[in-house]
Amino acid sequence: MPRRGENIYKRKDGRWEGRVSAGPCGERKSFYGKSYKEVKGKMEDYKKRPPVTTSCSYNMKMACEIWMNEKRTCWKPTTCETYRQVLDKYIIPGLGNLKINEINDQIMENFKKGLSGNKETELSNNYQFYICALVSRIMVYMKKKHDCQIRIPNLPVLKNKLKKVTPPGEWALSSLEQYIWENKEEDTCLGIALAIYTGMRIGELCALKWEDINREEGVIYVRRNMQRVRTLGGEKNKTEMIALPPKTADSSRMIPIPPVLSAFLDEKWKESDGFVIKGVKNPWMDPRTLQYRFKRILAKCDIEYFNFHMLRHAFATRCVSMGFDTKSLSEILGHSSVQITLSLYIHPTMQQKKRLMDQFCPHDCQRKEEQEL
Repeated sequence: MPRRGENIYKRKDGRWEGRVSAGPCGERKSFYGKSYKEVKGKMEDYKKRPPVTTSCSYNMKMACEIWMNEKRTCWKPTTCETYRQVLDKYIIPGLGNLKINEINDQIMENFKKGLSGNKETELSNNYQFYICALVSRIMVYMKKKHDCQIRIPNLPVLKNKLKKVTPPGEWALSSLEQYIWENKEEDTCLGIALAIYTGMRIGELCALKWEDINREEGVIYVRRNMQRVRTLGGEKNKTEMIALPPKTADSSRMIPIPPVLSAFLDEKWKESDGFVIKGVKNPWMDPRTLQYRFKRILAKCDIEYFNFHMLRHAFATRCVSMGFDTKSLSEILGHSSVQITLSLYIHPTMQQKKRLMDQFCPHDCQRKEEQEL
């Protein structure tokens, strides 16, 4: 990258970037522009009229409220609720009274020890990482958006690598499939079938309407996700079910209907109105209700309990063993990247591994076999 004095250089994306010192802790502030002259002008204006810094104006509680109020329009209600709970339960009680410029590595280490607690209340390592990373995220926001001269402390805990989850075995899936086919008129069994044969998430299943299933095209449109959120302005622990957009932009997708599921859906087409999986008190089924009913069905089938979400893992594993290419499978599952599919949901079976190992033949062995022939 060609450079031209005063710490200004041209980036690979074609823009120009300049950096100036912005604090006593060695912080640097970047300026961007389409030309060297534009960036230099911005840097000179900054040096002449540096912003009024607020290194000691905010404590962590104030910073949390500013961050929430200014960012909430960018988040889904469920995301806001998740952040609110973490702030109220852990961050504000633990760090709320401290000025943000006072929070250093030692304070974060002590905060992390407080999260560990005793064996009964100890949080998982990954949840401790999530809480500490949220503290760091808020401090970075205050530094960039409100010109606070603060040093961002190091995270006192490292995140564990994602563990590969072992899906239910073929015997359990076969027994479950036999049950749902014998009771396919039940809405609960239809929900289980959709999970087994499409890999849809439980919230997506509960939000699915018949209008989202196109028989002529042979596809299911995933457009909503049923979630439970706290009631705005209501009681503290009062919640309600609402249909939100799917988890991510890639979660809005079309899923081709496999023939085995078409036969299952044919039993229900005469009721093709409203939600596909109906509840008793509501026109839709609560995901928790579907979970409870699924647990009872496993007990009836004498199958060891596993979470409903495991059906999604099982679907992905089956697809791999059938030869699905990873890109297509990733889009069917609604993942934002192929790497997520590879790292989390794909679990080759022992039979598949043995089949591949039986095909293994070094070149020397192959050459000897050819010579003997």
